[in-house]
Amino acid sequence: MVVIDYANKGNLRGNLTKIIKTNWKQKLHKLYEIISGLNRIHEQDLIHCDFHDGNILIHVESDKDKIFISDLGLCRPVKSFLKKDDIYGVIPFMAPEILRGKSYTPASDIYSFSMIMWEFTSGVPPFNDRAHDIQLSISICKGERPEIIENTPQCYVDLMKMCWDKDPLKRPSS
Repeated sequence: MVVIDYANKGNLRGNLTKIIKTNWKQKLHKLYEIISGLNRIHEQDLIHCDFHDGNILIHVESDKDKIFISDLGLCRPVKSFLKKDDIYGVIPFMAPEILRGKSYTPASDIYSFSMIMWEFTSGVPPFNDRAHDIQLSISICKGERPEIIENTPQCYVDLMKMCWDKDPLKRPSS
């Protein structure tokens, strides 16, 4: 059994409407905490394999946010090989190569992180206006990504696009 601190603010998805109202310094601090947590997972030669806004928990204590990455039940060693049938996750957060049946890699977690970055600009989950079905999966595989939100700083857009690149080898590491 694993015990973590109680996250009194719930998960990231439930806080998107609040996060969208914060300034860029606060947003970037939260994103830094999230990517740092993902980096700690990757440093252990592990892949999260189900990285999305519902698995990021927020706890506020003395006006300080603590971010926790949860649901490590699908976490796998980098070197483990999964069967092609072992595809799981929330479709908008799944990298195109995973949707095509390739193995999970740290780069697929980075793709998921790009969708979290996008949520910080939009205040809503990616593709929230569409069914999470085979048509969405095909669209993602063909290169469709969420629309860039107006007034998003260009340097942020550039990094986000690098993280959601169709080629996992072109994505940055955590």
